[in-house]
Amino acid sequence: MMIGQLRPNYVYNLNLYMQTLEQRNNYLKQIKEENKSQELLEIWDEKLAEYGEKVFLYRQYFVDKIIHKINSIHRNITDQNEELTIQYTSNCNNKEEYLELLKERRKLDIIKGFTTKGVHRDDFTIYINEKEVNIYGSQGQNRTAILSLKLAELNVVYDEIGEYPILLLDDFMSELDEKRRRNFLENIENTQIIITGTDKIDIPNLDYNLYHVQKGKVMI
Repeated sequence: MMIGQLRPNYVYNLNLYMQTLEQRNNYLKQIKEENKSQELLEIWDEKLAEYGEKVFLYRQYFVDKIIHKINSIHRNITDQNEELTIQYTSNCNNKEEYLELLKERRKLDIIKGFTTKGVHRDDFTIYINEKEVNIYGSQGQNRTAILSLKLAELNVVYDEIGEYPILLLDDFMSELDEKRRRNFLENIENTQIIITGTDKIDIPNLDYNLYHVQKGKVMI
């Protein structure tokens, strides 16, 4: 979503990729069920690899920018105790490699009736102190990693357009200890943020407005 807001051409190429993917998947089912010729898959493979490479390059560029910023942000929130890294995983590093992969997996794709590899299956993994946060991280670490990622995105957006977007946070304090809350808030002092929650929070040394909503009415 962030890339699409900054690079409209990314959305254009992603849509072309998804359309081609749907057409290829439909034809895979026809090969399986109606014994259609496999040779026509070359047409979909070529286009899928062409659009896939473009999507990958956009993603790789922005993931690299986030990686450049996120660790220092996360270290500040965690009092320099945690090292955060991101690994971006893709099957479509370039057009030639992806074409070869599609050919290698053609029989499997026909059996399954869908395309098993491509940028539609891209993902990224976050590590804290070299351990995968989804598996080994606490709830607080998972929440802090997400917040660090959002702050890194804000900084990337600022680099691109010269202003920070508004950050919306819903009940984000619930799984953070007091020290992480304070450190996080100290890293958002130059950003416009709307925070919602069920409990009143105290934000020292920051200029903010506090609103209480009760039975649909907003009270200052």
